[in-house]
Amino acid sequence: MKKCVVSLLGCILLSCSGARDKAPDIRIVDLKGLQAVLAEYRGQGVLLDFWAIWCEPCVAELPELLETGREYRARGGTVLTVSYDLMVPGVTREEILQKMRTFVAERRIDAPVLIYDAEDYDAINEAFKLPGPIPATLAIDRKGAIVDRQEGQGNKTRFTAMMQKALEH
Repeated sequence: MKKCVVSLLGCILLSCSGARDKAPDIRIVDLKGLQAVLAEYRGQGVLLDFWAIWCEPCVAELPELLETGREYRARGGTVLTVSYDLMVPGVTREEILQKMRTFVAERRIDAPVLIYDAEDYDAINEAFKLPGPIPATLAIDRKGAIVDRQEGQGNKTRFTAMMQKALEH
């Protein structure tokens, strides 16, 4: 009996902590890879956030952005982040992946992190009509259309309005 109780308790603890502590998807993508990931989320409302660890306003807005994503998850809303951390000259993919894993764990980030890697950023800026500077957040509706954008640091009120627009289409 004692073994069963201990075993059951162990299973409960493992399943609870596993659900809460599951690390988000972190991967390196180019423009085609990013477009493929977005296609996986068709049918959901998406806030697509362009940011970097070295960008203070980007890091400052993350908690409210992620909170918005958690609040709307059950209604089909999600947050995807696109990191520009590989644009720093002289860094390797391995260095950035390790740095990102540490950052994600310390900040308890629970949204997928796509690290953008390309020769230049003109293609992504053109594809998403981005201003260049980050942070920038796009609201993408269930059909894949951009329905709103925030250029510069956003806040909870703004992210909530954007997510509502993404979900109403």
